[in-house]
Amino acid sequence: MTIFHQNLIEYFHRAAIITDLSKVIEQAPWFVPKMKSGASFKYRMTNAGKYGWISDEKGYRYVERNPHTGLLWPSIPASIIGIVRQLSEMQVIPANFRPESMLINQYLTGESLGLHQDRSEKNLDAPIISISLGSPGIFLLGGSKRNDAIEEIVLDPGDVFVMSGVCRMKFHGFKGITKGNKRVNLTIRQIY
Repeated sequence: MTIFHQNLIEYFHRAAIITDLSKVIEQAPWFVPKMKSGASFKYRMTNAGKYGWISDEKGYRYVERNPHTGLLWPSIPASIIGIVRQLSEMQVIPANFRPESMLINQYLTGESLGLHQDRSEKNLDAPIISISLGSPGIFLLGGSKRNDAIEEIVLDPGDVFVMSGVCRMKFHGFKGITKGNKRVNLTIRQIY
């Protein structure tokens, strides 16, 4: 099941989230992940929570320490935990969902993320919560096979998109920004 809430997060709450994110980024600066081949991804990222997602010559995985600083990842901000709680109260996600990791991806004009499935988590049944901030962009949602038809969904600032159930393992990606010059996407995940 895919659940899409347009403008769930109002402007003033988004401003508070951006302030919280700037504190996270001070502790865990942006980095560009690399594929096993050594090629760089087409965006920059960082993480918050007990676990952070990284990719390098060893592959994709979650780690407790930031390999660039040697420190633990910063905590997920209370403003984000509040949104997770709200989604639980709305029965969009299970009451027992544990936000263990928050990936913070930043896309500039011309940057994208190819079709993929999120398979690094040990718990593939837990939903993935996606929060859009900044410039609007086109989210790509495919099927269970890479060559299935792809739906293009415009995500605006404040939109929340939840992938759960059979949708959890659908191929998806990010085509690019539609206007403006910077988009930040947060994905909140339960790893175990």
